[in-house]
Amino acid sequence: MRYLLLFISLSFIACNEGNFKSEFSNHKKEVYRQAMQNGDYEVATQAIYDILATQPSEDEWRDSLALLYAQQKAYPQALKISEQQIAKNPTDTLMLKVQALSYKSMGNPKKSLEAYEKLYPLTQNVYHLYEIATIQYSMTRLQECLVTAKSLHAHEGLGEARINLNFNQQNQVVPLKAAVYNIQGVVAKDLDKQAEAKAFFEQALKVAPDFALAKGNLEEMKG
Repeated sequence: MRYLLLFISLSFIACNEGNFKSEFSNHKKEVYRQAMQNGDYEVATQAIYDILATQPSEDEWRDSLALLYAQQKAYPQALKISEQQIAKNPTDTLMLKVQALSYKSMGNPKKSLEAYEKLYPLTQNVYHLYEIATIQYSMTRLQECLVTAKSLHAHEGLGEARINLNFNQQNQVVPLKAAVYNIQGVVAKDLDKQAEAKAFFEQALKVAPDFALAKGNLEEMKG
């Protein structure tokens, strides 16, 4: 009888502990929701850690934590969590994107490029392919950049895509197709192919006549 009572007591404690963890987790989820609503990312981050402490199987919260760190520009932490998630699922496109953006923001184009090169075959996203081209250019991998630019022109998503670019501290949204022509022009110019460069910049302006960056590049060649 004593053992039966002990078993019942332990079961009761375990049941209460489970209920407590569930209630605590739900409370912290509400804290997270309100913190995010008010832009209090520090409180939201702590809430996620509290949720994971009581409900470690709710793995999607680790994704949220990585995104939250990236949003706060805490890139080393975002990378650490994304690496843990990718180790469990190498095709996790969200975490690969976090890696690519974090490495780029930290000034590590090589690692960013590696992440984008894993990401793009999974997503076929035209913007991811454009990121590959721009990073290749930044690393002076000019021939690879030109090959990627050709792939961009063949991409079915290029026609409707638009991108926000900065020129002289001014942001401008332009068709991605124009941006690709512009980067081809810059590469041709760096390879001392002036006529090709001029033609690419003119193509960019044909697509987007007000494209300030392409205009600036063309005027620089004339000057």
